[in-house]
Amino acid sequence: MYATHPITLLDFVIAIASAVDQMDARVACHHKRVAYIASQIAREMRVPLKTQHDLIIAGLLHDIGSFSVSERNLLSSYDEAEDNTHCEAGYLLLNKFRHFFVAATIIRHHHREYSQRCTNEKHHSVAMESMLLHLADRIEVLIDKGQPVLEQVDRIVATIARDSGTRFNPDHVDAFAELAWRESFWLDVVSPTLERELVASCRNHSVELDNNDLLELAEFVARVVDFRSHFTATHSSGVASVATELASLVGFSEVECRNIRLAGYLHDVGKLVIPLEILQKEGKLSSAEFRTIKSHAYHTHRILEPLQGFKEIRSWASMHHERLDGNGYPGRYHAAAIPLGARIIAIADVFTALLEDRPYRKSLGKVAVIQQLQDLAQRKVLDRKVVEVLLANFENIDTCRCHAQSEARQEYLRFGETIAKRSKPQLLSTYEEQLGACAQCMPLPGE
Repeated sequence: MYATHPITLLDFVIAIASAVDQMDARVACHHKRVAYIASQIAREMRVPLKTQHDLIIAGLLHDIGSFSVSERNLLSSYDEAEDNTHCEAGYLLLNKFRHFFVAATIIRHHHREYSQRCTNEKHHSVAMESMLLHLADRIEVLIDKGQPVLEQVDRIVATIARDSGTRFNPDHVDAFAELAWRESFWLDVVSPTLERELVASCRNHSVELDNNDLLELAEFVARVVDFRSHFTATHSSGVASVATELASLVGFSEVECRNIRLAGYLHDVGKLVIPLEILQKEGKLSSAEFRTIKSHAYHTHRILEPLQGFKEIRSWASMHHERLDGNGYPGRYHAAAIPLGARIIAIADVFTALLEDRPYRKSLGKVAVIQQLQDLAQRKVLDRKVVEVLLANFENIDTCRCHAQSEARQEYLRFGETIAKRSKPQLLSTYEEQLGACAQCMPLPGE
């Protein structure tokens, strides 16, 4: 087993939703609130419990395809932007994981209005769940987080009622109107214990993840993190591959190698909290921006912390910027406190990063990479013995890295091309530019 305690799908999804909602204080708890509102309207309409559960998963992930603070801020306006590229992006990211297929379909159309519903079988129809999620999303953005929620009920209900039959399904609006008169509903929506309510709602439809599920889900998370920028579009795939090869070479068991692969995929999950505008900045970072980026390792720890049984994987993933001399971050641990798994992830991260283009530099060649690794080992930044193992097997490990990153690159290109085709004209050039940059990077040997 990867974990020593069963991990449910909802556990993992809540952890990811919590991370995405930390990107900006203005959208804090947005995903959890939308999930709760949608499930409660569905419950009011007496829809099946399975559908209520699907709406919770979709609500928690509905803006997963929105990669930047600026996009999220546009979506936080009740009169939303016309371009809903993030819906298609979310669908493409989610539909590869079997447990997300229903949620992905709901998310794909969750900004389509009731008046835009399609009855022609040749086109995608907008499912009831998508329209209900759309309503829940708009209700949530109408809540002024700086004012007592019960003072806002009349305004919110009136605003939603005004758009019944045009933007929203009238049956959904009627169910919401009944629900809205209950003070407990609104107090739950803004409650700090809302997560507990969501877990309770899914108790009878809990999905425990097996080993294959965990690996697929970790790879999905890596895609969400990495696809935010063409500079890092394949980074976690490279780290996971290099770390797995290194772990095997230093004597890790099969189970430990699987765990190290999980840690490699998840090591940068904390970057979901970091604004894309900082991650992609091409100029010199300010001291405040640099500190913000450095905080991602801390956030990786906090995001994975609620997952019981993930303690070892969490420590390996979140300690990948700790250094043996005690000058790493965020814990400033010295060598004795840094487990071998974390040392392996740290070396895999540095090795992969040095061979990638970044906003501030081009990728380095083999000779320069070897020199850098030897220098870091000599200065007791990285584990000398593990570095020696990597250098002794440089070609084989680099081939594995290239293969893993090439596969991820092809997936990113397919993802980006699909999104570009569905984007508004003003966004098309941006996507094409990013795709072109990604297509030129990371050549395989012989390419």
